[in-house]
Amino acid sequence: MDVEIEILGPMAVRCGGAVQHLQSAQARVAFARLVLAGPEGVTRDELADVIWPGDLPPTWASALRTLVSRLRAFVGPLREEPTNPLVKLGGRYVLTLGDGVRIDVQDAPRAVAAAQEALDAGDVVAAARLATRAADRLRFPFLSEYEGDWVAEQRRRLAEYLVTALEIAGRAALEAGDRGRAALLAEEAAARAPERESVHRCLMAVRGAMGNRGEALRVYQRLRRYLAEHLGVDPSPETEAAYLALLGPSSASSAPGGGAAVRHRPVPFVGRRRERATLACAWDRAVRGRRQFVLITGESGIGKTRLLREAGAAMAAGGGLLLVGRCDEGSTVPYQPLVEALDSFVAASPDDPLDAVGPAARDALRLLLPSLGGPCPPGELPEQPALFAALTELLLAAASEPCAVLIDDAHWADPQTVALLRHLMRATADTRLCLVAAARDDLPTPARRAGLDEAMLPFEHAGDATEVALGGLDLAATRALVHKLAGGAGADAPAADPVRRVYARSGGNPFMLLELLRHRAGSGAVPPAVTRLVAAKQAAVGQDATRLLQVAAVTGSSVGFDTMAGAAGLDVLAALDALEALLRAGILAEVTAAVSQHPDRPANYEFRHDVVRQAVDEQLSDARRRHVTSWQRAAPGRGRDTGPRLSRAGAERL
Repeated sequence: MDVEIEILGPMAVRCGGAVQHLQSAQARVAFARLVLAGPEGVTRDELADVIWPGDLPPTWASALRTLVSRLRAFVGPLREEPTNPLVKLGGRYVLTLGDGVRIDVQDAPRAVAAAQEALDAGDVVAAARLATRAADRLRFPFLSEYEGDWVAEQRRRLAEYLVTALEIAGRAALEAGDRGRAALLAEEAAARAPERESVHRCLMAVRGAMGNRGEALRVYQRLRRYLAEHLGVDPSPETEAAYLALLGPSSASSAPGGGAAVRHRPVPFVGRRRERATLACAWDRAVRGRRQFVLITGESGIGKTRLLREAGAAMAAGGGLLLVGRCDEGSTVPYQPLVEALDSFVAASPDDPLDAVGPAARDALRLLLPSLGGPCPPGELPEQPALFAALTELLLAAASEPCAVLIDDAHWADPQTVALLRHLMRATADTRLCLVAAARDDLPTPARRAGLDEAMLPFEHAGDATEVALGGLDLAATRALVHKLAGGAGADAPAADPVRRVYARSGGNPFMLLELLRHRAGSGAVPPAVTRLVAAKQAAVGQDATRLLQVAAVTGSSVGFDTMAGAAGLDVLAALDALEALLRAGILAEVTAAVSQHPDRPANYEFRHDVVRQAVDEQLSDARRRHVTSWQRAAPGRGRDTGPRLSRAGAERL
């Protein structure tokens, strides 16, 4: 006989197609207490305390006997055996139900645990189904008409299960790509448990995946303010790490150049000992009261954002206030990275931070910062000097304690933002401020970096600014990364040494290296994410440069300027312009023998990453490949002295 007991919502017992209800509130709470007690049962006094949570009535003993008698009559049909399931054993009331009886207040928590196991195993469909079913049941109230310590404790316990179910369902929806549903579930969980940090991290991840980094930052800000006001604590390191993760792309992508999102487990941080030491020294000087500016540079995928995050985590662990901003390409938000960073300070401060600035600054900040009602249209903002003064006052207020401002993708900063950075650096000389910006140095046009270099130069001369130029990981760091990704297995390199082969193909670029490892790409295969990145780079450098690349890819590991220009059909000046774009973009590198006895010997060029050469080669049509090959074969017999040659002294006809 199938029996279902529903404690949540309108209490009901479904047995053999019939539905039974307990009319008395006292009977309902007593029944719930007996059901949840299980085989341990409850004493007479424990049951009485639940039924009468205040003072016991004078005749409580006889009233309890009467109530128990009614419950015995109610539960009698729940078992096919002639014995009644409600008995008194050793001075305790015990309700013994069969194994086939389903009880919602027990089934729902079990479903939550099963949903968590499914999510951990990567089965998002099962996780979503189990968690959603549990949440739908747990939303019903528990004995809504009754009060008392026991009832309140059960409500608290079930509410925690409900929040957990919502969080699991939200994460499963996010994994499945249903971001809208994930957002609704995470929002509900955060509203029900404003103090639970894991829920807010889930909501931050959802908003970030939807490309709404500003909303994700505000989730963090609300949490930080709540914890400060109600608990007097700061967010946990895990939440700070999630906050720092917002430095990444505003919409999830599997490659720096774009593409579809792919979920991978967290990547260990390896190497970069010298770079971390440089950042630690800059932070130490800032803590001692001398503001610092650190510019982290490198090509796409080299690990600038990761180093920025790790540095921020170390600064936060040392008691620093961490403010985060980012530059988006083509952003219309005035002074975007500083507005994001300082807005988080305003929104997360338990006290009103505007108390620390003057009236004029308050008016300007209200027009600029989202948490204060801004930003208003750019044409309605105050003049630049007033805005700079207001933001400086606010930053000085933040830097009353050691403060780090992290800015990612600073190569996209517009001239106004660069001017603001320069002004802030000048105006905060004796503050405990460390400003760390990460910028690409592989853009085909140098104009973006030039502004940052110019802003940094006077402070670098004074010893207050440092550039940290990132290159590829070395072979030892690559081995350490592979070792950690393998969970500690395979520390010793086998005879074939696949780690060295993958390292050689990637040139130590962490993004390319990880893609090769994840896709187990063989010697002739290119991971899709790398292909997309290379395509984006080719689009950026232009058609002439792409023609040079195609020639270089067909030629092999090293190629001369003459061969590239001739096979591409470009004159010397056009080929030079294209070559310089490729060098700036970090696709090709000039190879000059330092020990050469012939300094005027023409330079050769090679791909910085062999996997990039393979990606370019894979995109070539057979017709273009045959053209390049036939031109190279015919070149020696065509009178090479008449072709364009580039020596170390420049281009000339030889």
